[in-house]
Amino acid sequence: MKIRLKSDQKFYLIDPEFFQKKMQYVFQSLLAVLSLFLVLLVGGTIAHGAVIAGIASTTALIFFAPLSYASSSRRIIGGHILGVAVASVSFLIFSIFFPVITDAPNAMVYLYCSISLGILITLMGILNCEHAPAAGCLLGLNLQGIALDTILFIIISAFVLASLRILLIKWIRNLV
Repeated sequence: MKIRLKSDQKFYLIDPEFFQKKMQYVFQSLLAVLSLFLVLLVGGTIAHGAVIAGIASTTALIFFAPLSYASSSRRIIGGHILGVAVASVSFLIFSIFFPVITDAPNAMVYLYCSISLGILITLMGILNCEHAPAAGCLLGLNLQGIALDTILFIIISAFVLASLRILLIKWIRNLV
């Protein structure tokens, strides 16, 4: 059996369309900077690590591909709310066995986080609100513990970013 690999795509270090859209790239990058700065200015002292990475990923997705499936308000808000819900329930269950997460063996923590992610992916698929950056928030909540201020930061950030996308949709385009 012979397998032929067909490589009909050319490799470019710089996207050829960049030169036609360079002002759009700069404009949307600046909007992303301002949006994330606004979100972090208001709640950045509350959240840490993976939670901030999840919100930053949502911001990047919105301004890199605002018309994509994953950038819709349903997926941004629904994905983050589901992430918070799954993290809360799984953290509660895990806390029964290990009241202090640092007392748990690393393998157990990794298994707990992995199972939580699997549940999140399944629920996102069932409820049609797939949003990959919400997995970062789930992981952050699983590892740092559930705190009401962090949960509010995630949910409010999702609503703010989804609202900004709606308000700016006339001026932002997919850059891919």
